[in-house]
Amino acid sequence: MRLTPSWLRSSSGDSAEEQFEDSDALSGVTMVYAPESDFSGDGTIDTRIGDFIPESDAALVAVLDEMSTPVTVDEVTDTLVEPARPSIETWATIHERLHQNRLPALDAKGAIEFDETQGLIERSTDQSGVGRSLSRAKLAVISVGILLVLIVFVSAFVLIA
Repeated sequence: MRLTPSWLRSSSGDSAEEQFEDSDALSGVTMVYAPESDFSGDGTIDTRIGDFIPESDAALVAVLDEMSTPVTVDEVTDTLVEPARPSIETWATIHERLHQNRLPALDAKGAIEFDETQGLIERSTDQSGVGRSLSRAKLAVISVGILLVLIVFVSAFVLIA
């Protein structure tokens, strides 16, 4: 799996030619992480990644909602660790935890669409639209209820007067 922290990529201010040259140079820097290797021998990395990955699925989905999808696992990892620049081992462990555990679980729940082979995450617009339309429906029901209560009070006042 290809791992590329944002701080190893060229800046967006570079010209297209410089970015092309940098992409050749960065190909030597890009790391390949094999899941069999264990970066967390002493457990310090495992405790540190808890500082970066949200514990609840809802919090992780909220982070994804703030990003314009589709996004890669690399981009999500970069967003979660910003503004810190953790060690490559910590970054790779966060990336793997997302790719192997959290994102497939969210995909299984239907919260996101995750393509494991390409590492792409897409947030379904239908689900956020359902929440909005549901809240609009609640607002409409409340408005109609208030309107009916006002009509009843005005009618009662007119009959009494």
